[in-house]
Amino acid sequence: MRSESRLSLPCRDRVKEVVVKQNVIIVGANGSGKTRLGAWIEFNPPEARKVHRISAQKSLSMPESTSPISLQKAEVILLLGHEKADEASFADWKQHHRWHGNPSVSLPTDFDELMVYLFSEEYEQSTKYRQEARLTTDRVSPPETKIDIVKRIWEETLPHRELIIGGGTLKTSVRKSPGSAYSASEMSDGERVIFYLAGQCLAAPRDGVIVIDEPELHLHKSIQIPLWNELEKQRSDCLFVYITHDVDFAASKESSAKIWLKSYDGSKWDWEEIQQVERLPEDLLIEVMGSRRPVVFVEGESGSFDVALYRAVLKGFLVIPRGSSSQVIQAVKALRENGQLHHLEIFGIIDRDRRVDEEITALEAVGVFTLEVAEVENLFCTPEVIAVIAEKLELDPVDMTKKVEDFVFSRLQSEMGTQISERSAKEVKFKLNLFNEKAKGTTDLNRALSDLVSSIDIPRIYAESEQAFEKAIRDRDYKAALRLYNRKSLASQVGSLLGLKGGELPEYVVRLAKGASASEISNKVKPYLGRFAKHIA
Repeated sequence: MRSESRLSLPCRDRVKEVVVKQNVIIVGANGSGKTRLGAWIEFNPPEARKVHRISAQKSLSMPESTSPISLQKAEVILLLGHEKADEASFADWKQHHRWHGNPSVSLPTDFDELMVYLFSEEYEQSTKYRQEARLTTDRVSPPETKIDIVKRIWEETLPHRELIIGGGTLKTSVRKSPGSAYSASEMSDGERVIFYLAGQCLAAPRDGVIVIDEPELHLHKSIQIPLWNELEKQRSDCLFVYITHDVDFAASKESSAKIWLKSYDGSKWDWEEIQQVERLPEDLLIEVMGSRRPVVFVEGESGSFDVALYRAVLKGFLVIPRGSSSQVIQAVKALRENGQLHHLEIFGIIDRDRRVDEEITALEAVGVFTLEVAEVENLFCTPEVIAVIAEKLELDPVDMTKKVEDFVFSRLQSEMGTQISERSAKEVKFKLNLFNEKAKGTTDLNRALSDLVSSIDIPRIYAESEQAFEKAIRDRDYKAALRLYNRKSLASQVGSLLGLKGGELPEYVVRLAKGASASEISNKVKPYLGRFAKHIA
């Protein structure tokens, strides 16, 4: 069991040493030089002699049968590519025979060599076991060979299947159904890759470095982490270096050191270790760090129509849903204060949601912008969007827009008391949050509370809210109404006026925003993004 490992990696104009107690995840976007960095680790650092790299691109063609050979010869062929390879010039043998002269892009075809190695190791262990058993009358426990371990890991990962190991042959079957056995060469890609990865890890040099490019490839998400955790346990003497672009995989390896691979210019890599940001999930941090686009956090959940609309409109941005407005604000503040992300533009967009001008201005100062509508759902009800939808549905745009506006004003009128009270309560809550937390002692604290409460003029707040609603209705200012009216079901109610059932209006708008009408819908929605619109090219 290793207590600490050192990994040398090139960074800009020098080689930096990373000291880790756990394993390492190198995460980077496509084109950031991940595979070439893996090849560099295999050949260049001081520990290169003990590096075993498992390529992302590999042939998974399994042989029908295998004949054992000398274990030493089988190991040299598998690890270095040729039976005559020697330690003194290991890099040359690897370069030209294992990787056919191009370690960054060559497709390894070493499944045969892996099978020969595993069966040769089993043959040697079995021979030693028989010899020891003959020399004593006591029972000698049979050894667990490497292929036995592979079988156990494979069956634990795929509990509905079992491996049948014969003399140089391998079959698989449905568990407890031997009549269903078929040759291992007929396995699925997932079944074969589990066998391949387990065998390669067990074959790596002792106290070595195992580099895995795209460890998630061909593996279902549910088995990725359990499989790699088990392989790490079996090879606790080795340092595992995972190279991936999969944010979920990187974040799931919680105890591993994380390295963010920023870029590669053809000769130099730029990277840095990822430091955890308090109160932010690691997968979010990694996703943001790996982005080559400005980042926008929005309210809502992945898969919702409002988030889908944001993504359709903000094509030049990485749009990340964060659930509530408070989570959006927290994420933007935390990441803007993080020195690792100084190169990125990070913003937030939240619902207007009864916020007063003072709060809106304060939020914009930290990069969080409010919509020009009360809730994101109201974007589907704007007059410009309604006119486009009416035209697509072969309805009169002017007539339908008027019908929608009449309906919304009618609904708002019927809920005036509730809407005014809720808006007033939101302003009171905002003002209460301005309590002076720096006050010391009971006297000062009491005074601070008393001053704050006395400054909150509820009758004035209520009257101003009431005036705002009444003015919108009196002036038939539909945009003002959408800015004031908080009712999440409004879009589905408006959709029924257009002949669309339930929540079909948002779905229909998103479909247009992703299709041939993308620019048209985008241009209609952008003005309602408020002052954030100035950041859109």
